[in-house]
Order: sequence, then structure tokens, then C-alpha cells
Amino acid sequence: MGWRDRIIGIVLGVVVGVGVIIAFVFFLSEQTVDAPSLSGTRPAAGAQRGGGNSTHQGHQGPGQSRQPAAPPIATVRIIDGGPPASGPVELQYTTGDEIRMSVLSNTSLDVDLTGYGLTRTIPADEPTEIDVPAKRPGTFALIVADSHIDVARISVGG
Repeated sequence: MGWRDRIIGIVLGVVVGVGVIIAFVFFLSEQTVDAPSLSGTRPAAGAQRGGGNSTHQGHQGPGQSRQPAAPPIATVRIIDGGPPASGPVELQYTTGDEIRMSVLSNTSLDVDLTGYGLTRTIPADEPTEIDVPAKRPGTFALIVADSHIDVARISVGG
């Protein structure tokens, strides 16, 4: 085999390798914990809005200012250490919102909120509330600590 054939093989291998990596990162990794996106966060089909800039709707008298309403509390159900058959809950927040969720499991277990360094013990059949400020933009997961199975996906947009 000549040196030309070797150089063509090396260049072709590098081009194919880079193409495979680009295809994975931008097209095949949308369901990973920290999925990249060029256009910011976008809600998935059926995603719940966990927080936002909603305001109290009603009559506003002189000298009164609108107060933001508390974001709704999302419910995260864990069945036998995993998400329900419908899959992990998808939650959307804006930076500065309060990430609020009530976690209910049929077994006692620990959960971790990736990227926030938060760990909570969830007792069996007792709703446990998790509140944390949405300070970091990105996509994070609430995972079962023992199995690393995600039971909720939290997207925080800027």
C-alpha cells in the first residue's frame, strides 16, 4: 500500500469520525440529561410548565403593584424506583424562578437533582416537597440515587 492510500485512509477516517460525533451531539442526544441546543431550551411535547412569570390577574387599584404568583408545584411520581410508564416528567422553568416539585414514591429512596448538588430522602408514600432557586440555565435531571434513573427532566431557560 502506497503512502497516498494511507493518507487518503487517514483523512477519510477523520472526516467520518467528526461527522459521527456531530450527528450524535446535535441530532441523537436530545434525550440525554444535558442535551445541547443551539436555539436555547425548547419544551418537549407534553412538557409541563413548572414556573414562569405569571402574575396575579385581577383588579389593580392605584398605588398597587402586581405581585408574581407562586409557581405551581409539579408532582413527580416514582414507582418501584423508576418513572411511571408515561416516562419522566418534563418541567420548564426560567432562570430566577423557584423549582418546586412534590415527589411521591411507593418505596423509600434518595433522589439527586443533577447540577444543583441537591439530595433528598423520599419516604415511602409520603409526598416530599423540593424547592430550589433556578439559578443555572440548562437541562437537569432528578434521578434516583441508587440506580441513576431519571424520574424528572428540568429545563431552565435564560
